[in-house]
Amino acid sequence: MPTEGTQDGGPSVNPGALVHVTYLAGYIFLSYVISWMGCATTLELLHRRTSRSGFYNWYLLLTSSITMGGIGIWCMHFIGNRAIVLGSGEKEIQILYNVAFTGTSFVLPVIVLLVAFYSVGVEEKASYLRILTGGLLTGSSVCGMHYVGQLGIANYKCSYHVANVVGSAIIAIFSSTAALGIFFRWRATWTDSWWRRGICACLLATAVSGMHWTATVGTIYKERDSSMKHGTQLSRSQVVIICAVLACVSCVILSACAIVAGGNRRRSTTRAHQLVLACAYFDPAGRVMVTPQALLPTKKIVDHYIGRTFKDDDLTRTHPTFLWAFRASRNWGVVKDLIPFMRNRLESEQHAIQKHVLSRGVVMDKDTELQTNFDTLFKQLFCVSAQELSNELRQPLEDLGTLYDDVLSTAIPVSRFSRAIGRTSLRTGKGQLMFSVRQLQKHEANRLASSGFRFATIEHVTATLSRRIHVPEVNLLDHLRDMRDYASSNRGFSEGVHLISFVMRPTVQDHFEILTTKGTGNPLPSATLPIKRLNVQHLDILSHMEGWSMNTCLKYLQSKAAIQNDKAMDEFREYLVRGVTSLASSLPEDMRAAATFSARPLVAPCHSAARSADEIQQTQQCTLLTFCVVGTLDTQVPNPDFTFTPFRLFRVQQQVNDTFADREGFSRELNQELFCTDVRSGSNASESDMASSKRSAILRMWPSRKNNTSLQSRRTSQESLVDLKATALGDITVQKEVRVDVTRLNENNAVQNARGTHDAVIAAGDGAITPTTYVDELYSLCYAPGIRLRPDSTLRASRHSNKS
Repeated sequence: MPTEGTQDGGPSVNPGALVHVTYLAGYIFLSYVISWMGCATTLELLHRRTSRSGFYNWYLLLTSSITMGGIGIWCMHFIGNRAIVLGSGEKEIQILYNVAFTGTSFVLPVIVLLVAFYSVGVEEKASYLRILTGGLLTGSSVCGMHYVGQLGIANYKCSYHVANVVGSAIIAIFSSTAALGIFFRWRATWTDSWWRRGICACLLATAVSGMHWTATVGTIYKERDSSMKHGTQLSRSQVVIICAVLACVSCVILSACAIVAGGNRRRSTTRAHQLVLACAYFDPAGRVMVTPQALLPTKKIVDHYIGRTFKDDDLTRTHPTFLWAFRASRNWGVVKDLIPFMRNRLESEQHAIQKHVLSRGVVMDKDTELQTNFDTLFKQLFCVSAQELSNELRQPLEDLGTLYDDVLSTAIPVSRFSRAIGRTSLRTGKGQLMFSVRQLQKHEANRLASSGFRFATIEHVTATLSRRIHVPEVNLLDHLRDMRDYASSNRGFSEGVHLISFVMRPTVQDHFEILTTKGTGNPLPSATLPIKRLNVQHLDILSHMEGWSMNTCLKYLQSKAAIQNDKAMDEFREYLVRGVTSLASSLPEDMRAAATFSARPLVAPCHSAARSADEIQQTQQCTLLTFCVVGTLDTQVPNPDFTFTPFRLFRVQQQVNDTFADREGFSRELNQELFCTDVRSGSNASESDMASSKRSAILRMWPSRKNNTSLQSRRTSQESLVDLKATALGDITVQKEVRVDVTRLNENNAVQNARGTHDAVIAAGDGAITPTTYVDELYSLCYAPGIRLRPDSTLRASRHSNKS
């Protein structure tokens, strides 16, 4: 039934008289529904917009303007006007529309909204000025479309009550600003909250409908032109059908977005059971890169890692295979040319084991026994997955980033029924995540934003991201912050001379842990001296303190015995006093008393501010002066800036800082891993030829510098190294297959060690041999005192006299 309007005037059809107006409630409700669908589609598209540039983002901007202007406003207006019944409903006196103004009323709001949505921007939190500008333009587009559309009424002259015009404008601008403000200020935390976006759409549709009906009620229709005919006009049903088709297009867009979102949720749940490589990229402002659905770019490596023993089922941060991947991510330039060969070899492996089950790297035979070369397969799968991930990001493999030094395990919420019977709210998902991290330059962040990625602050996105990747929120927040710091620094020493404390403690699982610093400073607790290098006179002062504790060193340096008549040496002594005092203040009292000083300077790689081509190719070095401490199992350091890191992981972290040496060693290991194994019976001749050519490519990658000993003499089995250990000073058993053997074959080597040319070999992983690092020398200072730089008898006597 028609609803009677509030406009004055009778049902007369006299051309000069006022026309009585009634409204159809069904069309009023339908117009609001159409408007809501257009607004909801608009917000869904704007939510996926990530940058001002790029074809993808311009496409979203244009389509969101069309859905809002064409469906949310224009369709609502004309369906709403079909609710207007003039007089008694006779066809001859109903409203007729001019085609030109009707078309203009469609184009006008689209153009204005294009400017409005562009002005709001794509920042995580739009400024209030931008929101106010966008709301003003959006409200103006609603009002402008309505009155331009009213100009298209061909058979009546319309007049308007001023109060209704002002009221409709206030409603349109205020409601539009409120809706856009709520949406753009909190959209970063609303990735999963579709119902919140739906409420914003209701508010935006209210702005459109409220303005329309406030203005419509204040409209007076008079001076009907009876010469206008209805022959070429669309009927009320035809207009509804056309607008309904446009609304269906909006429904299709919303459905597509829902399907994509549902597929992303299903994939994230599936990957919570898999071993996945993810990218954690950060822009210069420290914001993390995510997709519009709050997902990190990911690529599955394997369904799960299969260890050689029941203790190796999970890939931990100290596992030899993870440490290999850690080094590989620092040597993508060596790996990239071998990716096609790795992919072909993986394909040949799949065909060669016909009676086995291969599920992206999970290899079992019919007796469920693991094949011995799974680690090799995993390494190849890791490299291939990294290449596929870099392809998705449309960037070279060298720019993929470096592997984060930890592996995160997933935890999937249990069902309500499981919680009701007493189970915990989380259960192990058996999935693991490895992260490739990188600090992006501004132009790189802009390029990725143009490709459809968004940058959000860690705090705003963690809750949603936690649900997506199934990692507990508190744990994920701490790791993301650490990744941000990790990406912005190589955690290497700066140039100069450093006093460091090397604190070791034994553990049950990882054998030894090292006290390291958090953040982006020097990797070990340290105090930097304001000098570039040590000289012989400096070493003479240092030799007096050999084996002393921090407190004893301070007493000696502040005593008259240490004061000399040389200004430069007294200045160096003051540097030492300040350095030891600073270092001691960061450690507990019992550790200061137990720490022993080594006068033997160690050389470590460091990062430099130099940027010339020659300086970049050369490894920068710094000098370390060490206080060594070997604690107990319950050793704790209350300083929040310090943490304990597994020895094996710390050693590899510092090994990769020596870029030149690590590239050479990794090239050799990669050659042994891929080309020094027996060719399977199922492999064809072409694969062998490819292996030969790739082996040659690897050999060409090696630098011309060679060690004094031949490669053959260094290819010693792990067993022979263990036998040699029995007559040497000692060994470090890091875990399972990793063994560090410090050998001293004769007295001559001992002399060389005293001069700082200590030689050591390391058997790691599957028997790969790598050169020693300063970390191994630090270990030797703690556990092999025979190779320390010992003062002569006169210095010992002097030291005892000082103590007395």
